[in-house]
Amino acid sequence: MGFTPLENLMMGSRSGSIDPGLLLHLLRQPNYSVDRLDRILNQESGLEGISGLSSDLREILTAMAQGNARAQLAFDAYVHSLRCHIGAMLASLGGWDALVFTAGVGEHAAQVRVAACEAFAFLGLKLDREKNAQSRLDWDIAAPDSIVRVLVIHTEEDWEIARECWKLTHRQ
Repeated sequence: MGFTPLENLMMGSRSGSIDPGLLLHLLRQPNYSVDRLDRILNQESGLEGISGLSSDLREILTAMAQGNARAQLAFDAYVHSLRCHIGAMLASLGGWDALVFTAGVGEHAAQVRVAACEAFAFLGLKLDREKNAQSRLDWDIAAPDSIVRVLVIHTEEDWEIARECWKLTHRQ
């Protein structure tokens, strides 16, 4: 994330990175205000805004399976955003040893992991689809011959918060 959670990856109800010119265009429209634009970008965009259904990826996947075109579009836009940001990080880092999926979508959405990883096969990333389909955490789902490890790691945000609080209360 950047200055706000709006920068980078599209989320459930947040737009993710967008062309700043769009903001100027919308603010010039008669029914748009800064407050309305803020609400749209933070609460009515992303998966929810595109699908018209929900910010919950599980509901988007269910609707996709039922042939809902807007749900498919929301999924495709989300995966495009994810691929773009992974690619940008690869360029900044000069390569990779591992791709780590974590948090709600990363830990539980095998379909997102497949779609994200497919785009990087040309760099030697190979996903073990059987491992990926299982609901295990803290393990490597890359194929044995993948040059990049693909890890699904359980998020421990509460533990990290507790550690930081402990540090603050035990300063000397």
